[in-house]
Amino acid sequence: MNAGAALTLYVMAAVTVAAIVLAVVPLPASARRLPEAIGMAGIVATLAITVTQWGERQVAFSGELRIDRFGLLMTWVIMIAALATLLLGWGEPAAAGRRREFTGLVLAAATGMMLTVMSGDLITLFIGIELLSVSLYILCAMEVARERSLESGLKYLITGSIGTALLVYGFALLYGVTGTTSLAGIAARLDSVGGLASDPLLIAAIVLIVVALGFKASAVPFHMWTPDVYEGAPTPVTAFMGTGTKAAAMGAFLLLFTGATSQASGDWRGLIGALAVATMVVGNVGALLQDNVKRMLAWSSIAQAGYLLIGVAVGTTAGAEALIYYLFAYVAMTLAAFAIVILREREVEDGDQLAAMAGYGRARPWAGVVMTLAMVSLAGFPPFAGFVGKFLLFGSAVDAGMAWLAIVGAVASVISVVYYLRVVIVMWGTPADGRSNERRLRVPPSVATVAVAGAVAIVALAIAAQPMLDLCADAARALIIP
Repeated sequence: MNAGAALTLYVMAAVTVAAIVLAVVPLPASARRLPEAIGMAGIVATLAITVTQWGERQVAFSGELRIDRFGLLMTWVIMIAALATLLLGWGEPAAAGRRREFTGLVLAAATGMMLTVMSGDLITLFIGIELLSVSLYILCAMEVARERSLESGLKYLITGSIGTALLVYGFALLYGVTGTTSLAGIAARLDSVGGLASDPLLIAAIVLIVVALGFKASAVPFHMWTPDVYEGAPTPVTAFMGTGTKAAAMGAFLLLFTGATSQASGDWRGLIGALAVATMVVGNVGALLQDNVKRMLAWSSIAQAGYLLIGVAVGTTAGAEALIYYLFAYVAMTLAAFAIVILREREVEDGDQLAAMAGYGRARPWAGVVMTLAMVSLAGFPPFAGFVGKFLLFGSAVDAGMAWLAIVGAVASVISVVYYLRVVIVMWGTPADGRSNERRLRVPPSVATVAVAGAVAIVALAIAAQPMLDLCADAARALIIP
């Protein structure tokens, strides 16, 4: 069984249970931060274990789990997002920060994300996706006194349920075609049986799985829930959904398509490519119309999903390498931006509105610099990490004979410059509106830590791109099932 290979999952599961139990046990005032402290310690321990496990692939529970360089590196993306979420929620005046179960739910979602990217079987993959989804349904509706938070949780539950039904049906058809739920078994079956890769039942399975994962990744036309849910959810939860969930969804895409069903790539490359095009175009156009920064970042996350899907559509290890690198960059950019939004929300009632950012760069220059770095990197300006990631994604598309994807991506990036730079111009070039309800609070150290770390990562990932790319290349090669 080699159950010891799954040590990272044991640690995360243990700290999740501990945090949930502590949320319902009466604690003295001096220990009210104990769940967060245990959660952060568990995340750090998990990251340390992944370093020791870096090497050849191990399998656990008869192949149900695959602990390889892909799963371990994707775990870093997920753990960084989870740690940042706990820091952003630290001392949050809204219910998300006051309710002690917040930590346990974040850890449960992160455990589901880890299980997803380490899956070696369709059943394990489904369990991971459902664990992260159910946890996020609750997190979105955590501010029970606020109607929009409840609405956010309900909308996410309904659309997520549709995605779950489609995913189960797609997996059932895939099992019916191949006779196995093992990802390695599926790959071997498609490789050994002639004509199976073009079986109509397999094509139907692929379509259903793409649609289901499209819901999770906020891909067009399955994105309809994203703007409302992102805007209504507590902002730390929104940041987590925009980073960790995206990483888990893209990890599932890579496991299933670049890995298990690569022999049938002729059936799905065009489908996912078309999905990427629609997502890039609609996401960027939708973001142009927004005056709410959280809502704009929601549409931006839709567009970013389109760029990431290029790495899936090309179906090569080069595409997977570019996707994984861009995930790290995207997480850094998104967390930095949301940290500044959270800081502003604590100062004014409608701090997520674009108008609330007027003159904020002058009032808090460090915050203005962080937000500027996040925006210009998301837009793809050189020499930052966002530019490097897009360059690699577009290059992988050209090398795979899908230059049309790179062209659409480049045009979409040009469109995005308008709404990203609008935030920068408002922060630096527009005088403050002198709001009577503004309260200039001391900057929370936890929020400042996430913001500054994100800004540093945006620059560092560009400067030290090659060492990071070497790690990503190792992870991409681990997707190929022998």
